Amino acid sequence: MESYSYPVQNENLFKTIIDQSPSPVGLYVGRDIVITLANDAILKVWDRDRSVVGKTFRQALPELESQQFCDILDEVFATGIAYQAYAEKVDLIVSGALQTFYFNFTYKPLKDDKGEVWGILNTAENVTELVLTRQKLAEAEERSRFALDSAEMGAWDMDPVSETVTWDDRCNTLYGFAKGEGARYSDVLAHIHPHDLSKVEEKIREALNPDGSGIYDATFRIIDPTNKQVRWLRSKGKAHFNSSGSCIRFAGTTLDISNEIKDKEEQRKLMTLIDNTSDFISLSEVDGSVKYVNAVGRKMVGLDDEDVLPHNSQFIMPEEIDKLKNEVNKALEEQGKWSGECLYRHFKTGEAIPVYGTTMYIYDPNGKPQGRATIARDLRSEIVGKQALINSEHLLKNITSAAPAALWMADDKGMIIYANETWTTWTGQSNEQFLGKGWLEFILPEDRHRVAEKFLEDLKTQQPYKVDFRIRRKDGEIRWCIATGNPQYNHSGKFMGYIGACTDVTEKTIADIELQLKNGELNDQIKQFEFVTDFMPVQLWTANTAGELDYVNQQTVDYFGLPMADVIGERWLSHVHDDDRDGYISAWMQAIKAGSLYQYEFRLRDKNGNYKWHLVRALPFILDGEIVRWFGTNTDIDEQKQMQRQKDDFLGIASHELKTPVTSIKAYAQVLGAMLSREGEEKKAAMVMKMDAQLNRLTNLIGDLLDVTKINSGRILFNRAWFDFNQAVQETLQDIQNTTHKHLLVMDFKETGKLYSDKERIGQVVTNLVTNAIKYSPQSNRIIISTSRSDDMVTVCVEDFGIGIPEDKKEKVFEQFYRVSGSKQHTFPGLGLGLYISNEIIRREGGKMWVNSTEGKGSTFCFSLPVNKGA
Repeated sequence: MESYSYPVQNENLFKTIIDQSPSPVGLYVGRDIVITLANDAILKVWDRDRSVVGKTFRQALPELESQQFCDILDEVFATGIAYQAYAEKVDLIVSGALQTFYFNFTYKPLKDDKGEVWGILNTAENVTELVLTRQKLAEAEERSRFALDSAEMGAWDMDPVSETVTWDDRCNTLYGFAKGEGARYSDVLAHIHPHDLSKVEEKIREALNPDGSGIYDATFRIIDPTNKQVRWLRSKGKAHFNSSGSCIRFAGTTLDISNEIKDKEEQRKLMTLIDNTSDFISLSEVDGSVKYVNAVGRKMVGLDDEDVLPHNSQFIMPEEIDKLKNEVNKALEEQGKWSGECLYRHFKTGEAIPVYGTTMYIYDPNGKPQGRATIARDLRSEIVGKQALINSEHLLKNITSAAPAALWMADDKGMIIYANETWTTWTGQSNEQFLGKGWLEFILPEDRHRVAEKFLEDLKTQQPYKVDFRIRRKDGEIRWCIATGNPQYNHSGKFMGYIGACTDVTEKTIADIELQLKNGELNDQIKQFEFVTDFMPVQLWTANTAGELDYVNQQTVDYFGLPMADVIGERWLSHVHDDDRDGYISAWMQAIKAGSLYQYEFRLRDKNGNYKWHLVRALPFILDGEIVRWFGTNTDIDEQKQMQRQKDDFLGIASHELKTPVTSIKAYAQVLGAMLSREGEEKKAAMVMKMDAQLNRLTNLIGDLLDVTKINSGRILFNRAWFDFNQAVQETLQDIQNTTHKHLLVMDFKETGKLYSDKERIGQVVTNLVTNAIKYSPQSNRIIISTSRSDDMVTVCVEDFGIGIPEDKKEKVFEQFYRVSGSKQHTFPGLGLGLYISNEIIRREGGKMWVNSTEGKGSTFCFSLPVNKGA
């Protein structure tokens, strides 16, 4: 071993500094790296005592020989270049076992005045705990990242001071940034949908408020700038604050919820569709516990929104229980589905409701039933419609059977497909025997070939058919007949066959037969068969299932002055008055969709350019449960409309002429009453006052008649202005309260604000509703008047506890001159105009009026108005 010396100046001071240093420090001298000084801190790290001083580094710490630390010391001594390491792994024998530690350390060469290295100063810092902690954090971060990736979440971290955002690749993609692209807070906000931006900023401000919870939770849309794709995100996070209340960190996660939002929207659309369908729809548990019934279904069976839904067995009539148990439930268990007719019941009236229903199981992903779904169609209107068509067909059959001619129809191949009873009466042939070509068997052989050839010739050219021949009747008598037929075409011009008649002309000569054909008697009979249409005083038409006209009778053709081809299809709609066309089409489309009666009043232009009022009515022809055609009529009601206008004009003139003398009589009555009172004639004065009260009634009746004529003629005027709604209603009620001592008017007002409307007209409506409530509740002493406001609509309701209104009369109370009927008609006087006038006033002010009533318990009349209509 070589012997090296080192400067000894201030040796004791140097040694003292090393010993007192809290950090591990060692001094190694000479090429052999002899440990000359080692403080307690480094001895503790080595797990050695002071016996190592004076030994070489290799002797003292042999476990480091294989770890290149000795080679590094040799190189530092040889080159004079210091060596630094950070978080370097070092394996040391501690407590008898080789253990791993991590150090930051420096090997610094010490040189003499000549620049030669004489020793190495080793300083170190044990960072084992820090490194291990960092490793654990890295592992935890890796686990967190794996969890985030598994949940398809992105993580973000924002510096609230610099407003820089650090996030992972998933967040980059979710927020519409390129991979690896950095972002600032303002950049992120620029990608947020404009409709959501203010909400997100408010949520962030709340989270960064030190006085709040620091919780951030927001749902919003992102617009990807590269493809303009909109993505729904939900972001959650938390702000962390220091002791002074400053936010030092704001971090969290973001999840793409676009599919969830889309699923919810699809579910909402589905529920909207279900609620607006025309069929009963319900959902229930497997055991039949009903959990949902759509609005149409509730109305059909008489369930209110607040009613608890009963078990499905209670929806059907008692006599259908066995079918439910033995047929429906069995089909569900075996096939998962049942369809058929049954009787539902109305919960309020007990009425049996015939329906065609389908019940099916709803299965979970494992194929296990988890519920039931039921769809039922109300058959009542179909049954009524079918019966009407049956009656119509029966009538037609009676008409054609009574015809003296044999009426027939042939298809486009010339095969007979129909003949009335007259042909059977003549020949004795059954329905099956004369169809097709069977009718030819009863034509005499010498005429048969000629008749058949003529028919085939006309069929080929689709020309009108006419031929004479002889037949042998079932009693053997030979009779002369003439058969005629006209080709028939559908709305698209396709040839469909023939409609014709066979007339017995035995009693006339062949010349007379020709004459009869010329004067139209035979043609009249043929036209009589064509649904007797050309002889009806109304316009008759048929339409296909799409609602397009494919046939009109002669009355219709004459009215328009156009050939049939220019009327059928949609061409005739151009003759409907512009103001009526949209309403006509809308009502027609609704009837087609519902398969129900169609009825509408409209104006129709005739061939002279004059518009006349018509009433259209139509019914569907249903075959095997399917609508195959519509049959309708247009009835001229123009004269009725004229008479209605004349009546309104008369009422207006009469009311106006009556108003002046009645006003004068009222004035005289009031003066006379005052004079009698001053003279002490109280009894006479009271009689005059009763006369004055009757004059008030007469004045009100005249006013109602005037209002009706103004409404019908469209001359009613409205003086709209802003006014305090509740105050106006209260003033009206105070005036009414002064006229009644039996009934207490209870005011239940909620804040409504101001309304832009005609204050006097609204007061007129309130007065009518309240006085009606008083009139029709003679056994009650209380009327409740309530007001409320929702969004831009104000509502008034007047509730009484009187006689109520039958269910089938609710819609009639708003008609002109409708009054209580039966035994109560003379108990409650009036013209039946008040509610009609009130309803028209509210309707023309853009609102609506309705009534809820239970017979024998009372009624609640309500109306609602827009706050600022026309302002």
